[in-house]
Amino acid sequence: MRPTMFGEKEVKEIERIPLSNNTVARRIDEMAEWAEDELIRRVVCSKYYTLQLDESTDVQGLSQLLVFVRYIRQNDAHEDILFCKPISRGTAEEIFNVIDSYIKEKGLQWKNCFGICTDGARAMCGKNSSVVTRVLKQSPCALWTHCSLHREALVSKALPNDFKTVLNTAVKIVNYIKTKPLQARLFQKLCEEMGSLHTSLLLHTEVRWLSRGKVLTRLVELRNEVTIYLEGKTEYIESLLDKEFILKLTYLADIFSKLNELNLYLQGSNESDIFAVHDRIRAFMKKLMLWRSCIEDGKYDCFETLETFIIENQVQPKTNVLSAISTHLSLLKNNFDAYFGEEMKKLDSLNWICNPFQDRLPSSMSTKASEELNDLSEDTSLKNSFNRKQLTKFWLSVAGNYPCLFDEAIKVLLPFSTSYLCEAGFSAMISIKTKYRNKLDVSNSLRLKVTKIEVDAKAVMTKNRKQIHPSH
Repeated sequence: MRPTMFGEKEVKEIERIPLSNNTVARRIDEMAEWAEDELIRRVVCSKYYTLQLDESTDVQGLSQLLVFVRYIRQNDAHEDILFCKPISRGTAEEIFNVIDSYIKEKGLQWKNCFGICTDGARAMCGKNSSVVTRVLKQSPCALWTHCSLHREALVSKALPNDFKTVLNTAVKIVNYIKTKPLQARLFQKLCEEMGSLHTSLLLHTEVRWLSRGKVLTRLVELRNEVTIYLEGKTEYIESLLDKEFILKLTYLADIFSKLNELNLYLQGSNESDIFAVHDRIRAFMKKLMLWRSCIEDGKYDCFETLETFIIENQVQPKTNVLSAISTHLSLLKNNFDAYFGEEMKKLDSLNWICNPFQDRLPSSMSTKASEELNDLSEDTSLKNSFNRKQLTKFWLSVAGNYPCLFDEAIKVLLPFSTSYLCEAGFSAMISIKTKYRNKLDVSNSLRLKVTKIEVDAKAVMTKNRKQIHPSH
């Protein structure tokens, strides 16, 4: 029982309830239903809401549709799990129908939905009959956002063939040791005997966001131990003895670590606005070009692992290696442009949202909105209290005096920029629905695990008094 959800009195009263399996399941259902009802009440009271959705499979291999909602309450934006429901085929029609039925059943209005964030799967965002297309028919003013995490992962996957070969070989080396229990134990013993900083490699998986950064860094750190261990066992040892291979490997470890840092920022971007996300990505794109210039000038300090290997082994990278690195950095820059450039240009015209006190007015504004922006930009008290890091709160605070500006701003600020909450939700699902509890209907248990609403246990128990204390 999470003590943060209940007062001590309620916890003691709940603990007096006979804890049969049926009783526990019923209590979970009752508390989850209360949390859901409270959430729906809040969303209905909010004039605006946006959705974030994704689908994945559980331990049974069943597809689960997970939807989060962001809404306005008490002069701030809040987000919570809307629902989790099983789906059979995962088609666009089925996914939309499940969402549409829930929206209508709970009395929500599609016209108040101003955003939807998904990954780039065809069922989600295809041109003709995807989930996004169907949602936009119900709410034409809604803004679709392609998950920034998903886009960054797509950017990072683009590798020239020579680097792709190095990455694949590195993964095979790790898997050769890591996926076989006996090999893993013997390698651990070797590392312990050598007094190594680490005693195991990290397993690579495509499912986890950019896991390759940590995997490659660990392989580089233990390359001497791995070389000793693999001697006489496999042909992979030849790669580890090839300095050109190690140069490319150390570069990949560094660049994927940098991409992972960006990824970690994006994971926390639910608390940041889309402009802040774009700022961080622009900065990263500029650094890509800076790093390319450094490499071309023979300066390697921007890539710590690469530089350390060069200095310790007194290696002078050949032209083909430096050219390959330069080409890859340019490729990354171009891919970021391809996946984010159009969205950035579109939002550049809305820069007044994050800087309403600039002198130049946007030309695309209505006359009424321009008048409001003129008034707001000359309001000294607002200018002095303006906080760039709290844009949503700022625009909510001026909604009454500047309704046209607020209406435009909130439609840009409220939508999710990533589907990370869904990713975190699926991770929570794994801990709830295990191979030992694979028959469990996960929806109510998952809601109680991830909801940000404090369940009023006293209200739940009062509502269900007859069930909790049946008369005899």
